[in-house]
Amino acid sequence: MKKIVLILTMSFLLLSFNNLTNSVINKIEIVSEKINIKIKNDTAAEVKVINTGSGGSYSLTKGATTTIKMDEGDKLHYYEKGKKAALLLIAAKDMDGKIQLLSRL
Repeated sequence: MKKIVLILTMSFLLLSFNNLTNSVINKIEIVSEKINIKIKNDTAAEVKVINTGSGGSYSLTKGATTTIKMDEGDKLHYYEKGKKAALLLIAAKDMDGKIQLLSRL
């Protein structure tokens, strides 16, 4: 009888552990869906932008390429005088890893 109780207890613990690991794996997959937006500032001036999804602001140095991690649907705006200004782009999966020229946005 003790063996049966022990086996049932062990089985229950293994099933619980399996459900826990599946839950953790699902959460990791959701977090890892960031899109890497690469923006090359091909204009003559430094530009500041803000990601309204995460709230992060970035300086785009002229001639340099800057990578910004965004979620799909996040909006990137120009950032002027401490406030968001005109919309620059909306993050989409097809932009992932591709260089976007600032002058064409």
